[in-house]
Amino acid sequence: LRDLPARLTVEPGRLAVNLVEGFPGHPDEPNLVPAVCRAFGRSVTGNDTAALSLALDKAQAKAVLAAAGVPVPPGITVPVGGDLKDCRLPAGRYMVKPLRTDGSEGIDADSVAVWPGPALAAAVRRVHDGFGQPALVERFFGTREFNLSLLQDGKTVRVLPLAEIVFDGFGPDRPPIVGYAAKWRPESFDYVHTRRVLPAPVDAETAARLAACATQAWEALGCRDYARVDIRLEPDGALAVIDVNPNPDIAPDAGFPRAAEAGGYTYADFVAVLLRNALERLDAKADLPRPPPAPLAGGAPPTIRTTVAADRDRILG
Repeated sequence: LRDLPARLTVEPGRLAVNLVEGFPGHPDEPNLVPAVCRAFGRSVTGNDTAALSLALDKAQAKAVLAAAGVPVPPGITVPVGGDLKDCRLPAGRYMVKPLRTDGSEGIDADSVAVWPGPALAAAVRRVHDGFGQPALVERFFGTREFNLSLLQDGKTVRVLPLAEIVFDGFGPDRPPIVGYAAKWRPESFDYVHTRRVLPAPVDAETAARLAACATQAWEALGCRDYARVDIRLEPDGALAVIDVNPNPDIAPDAGFPRAAEAGGYTYADFVAVLLRNALERLDAKADLPRPPPAPLAGGAPPTIRTTVAADRDRILG
C-alpha cells in the first residue's frame, strides 16, 4: 500500500482499475486502495473503501444485513481467548469461520460441528490459534448453495443468471460447503467434486426470491459496480445470505465473468461497463476527485502519516 501514493503521483489518467485482492499479512489494507486513489484524484472501478471494509468483517456485515431485513444464519462471535462455555448456543449443527478472511481461508470439513460437543470448541480454538482472529459461529444453514452475481450497468443493477454449487458425492461425513480446498487445491476431493452449474436448475419463483434477497444485500452493504452474493437454501424454501463479496475475482475464467457472459455481456462489454461507471462518477464528482498533486522536488515520494494538532491550521486553510 505504501507504494501506491508514489505511483499515483506520477501516473497520468483519470481512472484507476482496481485489481488489488490482497497484501500478504495485511487483510485490511486492500480495502484502503479506493480511498487512496480517490485522494489522488482518480475515480476507481469497483466498490469503495466503505463497502469493502464492511464486507470483510463478517460479524458487522451480518449485523447490517439483519438490520436491513436480509435473512442471515443466526450466530455469535467468540473473541480470541474466549470460549463457548457461557454462549448458551441452542443444540444443533454449526459452521465456524475466521471473522476477517477471504477466499474461504480457514474453512474445511472440520469447520462444521455439532453443539454441544468438543468438536465445535476445537474449531473455535483452531481459528483463534491459526488466525489470531475472533471466530464467527453460525448455525449451519441450507442444503443448496447459490452464487448470485450483480452488475451495475449505469443506473441499473442487474442480477445475472444464477449459478448453483453442486456437491457431487459428498457423504454424511463431508459437509456440502465451499471450503478452501474446493477453491484452491485442484488435487483435492472437494475441488474435483464441487461443480458450478450456470444457469442454475431452479424454478422461476425461487429464482425471483433469490434475486430479490441478493439485491437487498447489495443495497444494505452499499455495493457498486459488481459483487457476488452467496445464498443457501433449505428444502422448505427458507434462504439465508452467508456471504457478500464486493470486488470478486474477475479473471476471464472466474465465476463472475462467466455469469456476465450468460447475461449477454462479453468480457470486453463487462470491462466497458466498469469504465463507464467510473467515468460517470468522476463527471458527477461522486468520487470527489482532485487534481493529482505535483511530484515533490527531487522526485521524492509523498509521506502519509497520521495528523497531529500542529496540522490544524494547514488543513482548515
